[in-house]
Amino acid sequence: MKVKGILKLGLSLVLPAILSAQSISLDKEKIEIHLKNNSTNLINFPFVVQKANLTTETPNDFSVSSKNQTVVIIPTAELPDSESGDLLVWSNEGNPYLVKLKVNGKGEQVFNMVSNEIEIKPTTKAAKFETGRIEKDIKRIIKKVVNGEKIPGYKRVDVKRKFKSTDLEMQKEYFYDGGKYRVEQWYIKNTTKDTLLLDYENFYTSGVLAIAFEKKKLFPGQITKAWLIINKNSIYQELEKKKIK
Repeated sequence: MKVKGILKLGLSLVLPAILSAQSISLDKEKIEIHLKNNSTNLINFPFVVQKANLTTETPNDFSVSSKNQTVVIIPTAELPDSESGDLLVWSNEGNPYLVKLKVNGKGEQVFNMVSNEIEIKPTTKAAKFETGRIEKDIKRIIKKVVNGEKIPGYKRVDVKRKFKSTDLEMQKEYFYDGGKYRVEQWYIKNTTKDTLLLDYENFYTSGVLAIAFEKKKLFPGQITKAWLIINKNSIYQELEKKKIK
């Protein structure tokens, strides 16, 4: 049975154009990125990209496109360890940035370009487009997971971790890990002798973008499912904080 009408979005927590796993400084004299071959690599800039051009002798080994603050690069090199090129990116202010590309990456496919010198925010038009795109993505993904469908580009990871509060017993059954988001499925049990009404606001923590409940009203001992979409960037930030401590 398909579940309908249970979606609530936390759009105030959405951070447009921050998707990534690795941060690289634009303030360095030499900027270098290691791309993964035959994969989609996203490079996010702290400004709206006016244009992005490859200045390489083998441009056919790279597919490049840009939209708002993101440059998308798909390398298709036959000998990836030997392929490299230069990417020239122009900001909406007309400032050029030269990025050295190497096709020998093994890990991250999403990169955040950061700078202490740049404080340019997206234009109102770009920010509105990005927010609308993220909302559309979230609705599509959560509908698929609620209806038990596969999410293209996402891999299921079983967890089975339990947490308890004074009123509830919660078990994270599994999560889907993929591009920008992590999608989690939880079982929630009412451990009290009273009827409880689940409140979305009590489940919104740092990084949670959307929540869906199978049932909001729980009788004593009753169990329901919950689905959460997490901004993966918030997970990386928490891990970095722990490393610093």
